Amino acid sequence: MTERDRVEALHRLNLLESSPEERFDRITRAARELFSVPMAVVTLVDSGSTVVKSPPELHPTVVPREESFCSTAIAAPRILVVPDARADERFAGLPSVDGSMGIRFYAGRPLNAGPGMRVGTLCLYDTRPRDMSPEQLVQLEELGAWAEAELQDSADRDRARSVQQALMPAEGGNGRGYEAAGMFLPKSEVGGDFYSWRERENNLCLAIADAMGKGTAAALMAATVRSAILNAAGTDPGTTLDSASVLLARDLEATSTFATAFLATLDLETGTLRYADAGHGLSMIVSPDGTYTRLHGAGLPLGLGEPGSWMTHTAALQPGDTLATFTDGVLDLFDGSLASLDEIAALVATAQPAQSINVLRRLNGRAAPDDDLTALIVRRLGADATEPAKGNGS
Repeated sequence: MTERDRVEALHRLNLLESSPEERFDRITRAARELFSVPMAVVTLVDSGSTVVKSPPELHPTVVPREESFCSTAIAAPRILVVPDARADERFAGLPSVDGSMGIRFYAGRPLNAGPGMRVGTLCLYDTRPRDMSPEQLVQLEELGAWAEAELQDSADRDRARSVQQALMPAEGGNGRGYEAAGMFLPKSEVGGDFYSWRERENNLCLAIADAMGKGTAAALMAATVRSAILNAAGTDPGTTLDSASVLLARDLEATSTFATAFLATLDLETGTLRYADAGHGLSMIVSPDGTYTRLHGAGLPLGLGEPGSWMTHTAALQPGDTLATFTDGVLDLFDGSLASLDEIAALVATAQPAQSINVLRRLNGRAAPDDDLTALIVRRLGADATEPAKGNGS
């Protein structure tokens, strides 16, 4: 494992610039009480600096890496104990030792984000010389294992986020005369939404769904719903929902959950849209002048409705029209009510789908909504447009 690999592993945790977290603060509080030290700290060691992650009163103190004990600790084969820093030539000249802090004692347990990836430390400081008994070393090792588990949980969540994002479409519809763009922004690392587009023969097959809940549990159900819908995919959206509901019945009942969904098949030659709605209700066709038609959404969500209850409806996407479908997290970017549809329609009416998606991303960054946010936008180009379809899935 090279230094570059180690630093990349640290940055993948997304913890260097994150807010203080109680899960780390519990550990440093316990360490201060257990070892009767004035300071216990969780640090992250970057390429050129050491950053305090906990406690919150020090977060995010940043010191040059060469001025920290922790840079040496992550290279040590085991817990690094410095009984008297003033008597240790490696540390006697550090500002924290010969300056106003007057640090004399240090003990640091390296923290791994994965095998061989030492990215930080759980460390103890005192202003008087002292040593550690074998029993205390065991206790520090156990607390360090706790802190390490929290770091590795961050890594696991990061991997889960990468996997979920990789399942979203990478490119838009390729049919001539259309542009498409989509996005999925989970509230936390992973979320319960998904969207999909696939070209089949002369049709663009579209799907968007929202599994009840947030976080990891919702993400597991979203993956199950995605698999069922894509495996059941056919040319008739209503029939597809019927088949998916049969595949999902046991899982949704066992978990006492449900999922809303909107499925559509767009004929790329004629603009004919065939769609079915399972409790979604947030899809519309927007004209270039900003007027819009909400697409019928009387069907119950998957897990509540019965096979045969989802009907396939028909609409038309005229040149210049835009199909926009999204989860309810998008409403939170405006006033949270259905009146927001007016503003969303005005946003997508004449803009390219990718431009509309970028605006929603910026609004999401400012609003920090309390829900996952997913949108799928398809625009039929004007009659005089000849460029091929472009996509911007993410």
